[in-house]
Amino acid sequence: MKRALKWFGIAAVLLLTVMVYRTFTFAGGGDEVRPVPLLEIDEMAVAERLAGGLRIPTIAYSDRSLMDSEAFDSFHDYLQSNYPIVHNQLVREAIGAHSLLYSWHGSNPALKPIVLMAHMDVVPVTEESVDDWTHGPFNGSVAGDYIWGRGAIDDKASLFSILEAVERLLSEGFAPERTIYLSFGHDEEIGGAEGAGEIAKTLKRRGVKPEFVLDEGGFILSGEFASTITGSDSPVAFVAIAEKGYVSLRLTARGEGGHSSMPGRETTVGILAAAVKTLQDTPLPATLNDAARSMIEGIGAELSFLPRFFVANLWIFKKALVGLSSRSGMLSAAMRTTTAPTIINAGVKDNVIPPTATAVVNFRLAPGNSPDWLVEMVRRIVNDDRIEIEIQGRWGNEASPISETDTPQFALLTNTIWQVFPNIMVVPGLSPGGTDTKHFQELTPNIYRFIPFDRHQEVVGGVHGTNEKVTLKSLRDGVTFYAQLIRNSTNQG
Repeated sequence: MKRALKWFGIAAVLLLTVMVYRTFTFAGGGDEVRPVPLLEIDEMAVAERLAGGLRIPTIAYSDRSLMDSEAFDSFHDYLQSNYPIVHNQLVREAIGAHSLLYSWHGSNPALKPIVLMAHMDVVPVTEESVDDWTHGPFNGSVAGDYIWGRGAIDDKASLFSILEAVERLLSEGFAPERTIYLSFGHDEEIGGAEGAGEIAKTLKRRGVKPEFVLDEGGFILSGEFASTITGSDSPVAFVAIAEKGYVSLRLTARGEGGHSSMPGRETTVGILAAAVKTLQDTPLPATLNDAARSMIEGIGAELSFLPRFFVANLWIFKKALVGLSSRSGMLSAAMRTTTAPTIINAGVKDNVIPPTATAVVNFRLAPGNSPDWLVEMVRRIVNDDRIEIEIQGRWGNEASPISETDTPQFALLTNTIWQVFPNIMVVPGLSPGGTDTKHFQELTPNIYRFIPFDRHQEVVGGVHGTNEKVTLKSLRDGVTFYAQLIRNSTNQG
């Protein structure tokens, strides 16, 4: 017995030694990066150009017949009149119905090109919310250190910052060695099939294989929003190396209709409501996918000894971490397919029991979870044969492949972020939302999602909601970032 305890003690000491060693050698950071000064720009002039773009209602509707072709044509004309050097020296092509592809040809065709993406379309504004806007949703107002309007942060600020950077570089006589493509889709908010999808097909037909693609999907977090990830309010640059999939399911309850004065024990509305509540109360299982692991390790490498100890030894603590993930909204979303009821319909009159009731539940698929898996899981959870379950809508997709972080392309992006935002923590991870990059997966394995804007909690509340806005400082950050990224990437062999 004593011999066994002795060997057990030796094994425990060796295990602890290994774990401590892994903790001390598990460090973040990278090469020393020299910061670059923010570009000297006329912030108000840039803000007014963006504001003018926000005044053009380039709204993407699920019913494409409602989309206003004249609005998109006006937006194209607006870009041409405000960025004359870009339109004089770059090749612009109209792709699909209203999307734009700009080609800035480099001097060295042996270098793979890069693709910078943004989208010009915005989500609709409900009539009942218009009066709740501090400034009208399509007024394009510059007030109180913000530019206000639908699309300010999603995603016209990116589009205008890219064009401002290219216009600036061209005016300085900059000539890239590497070809640069600017891909501006018109239907990202409804899947991007006719916009970025057609641009990707065009590039594929031409044999284009990008060095990397950069789009929205990641951002800068600060204040309380950053503390939910790191426990500190120090800014974090979140770079998405993958994005979740998108599937909506329609749940339908059918039964006997009738007069409300003679209801049965259950109505279709009650049956449906019970099914939706059961789904909300039963989160789908969590797993530590590679993108979530990259995010946790990226954060842990920068933290103090004790939390770094746990992150450095996920091989032991993985199960416990997955079990605790439900306590953190972001961790929970990164580790599981999320469930969000979004639409419910039933009845036409208050004294009539409807024979059918329907609900739409949106799911963002975690890596490894397929639509077929989802349907089966939902059937098991609802466990009610009176509920019909089917995939809703014309489009949906699984989670994207996960781009590697141990690559020259990711290092270049990270170094550019550090140049513009010194001492910031760069954290790779999984984007909960979808982007137009889904259409570029066959062209390159190096797809990253990051926009150089601080999405503080106050601003996040306006994304796809009331009072969407972006700060004036973000424009200077954005123009500097894209200009520096172009300089860094185009001259990298």
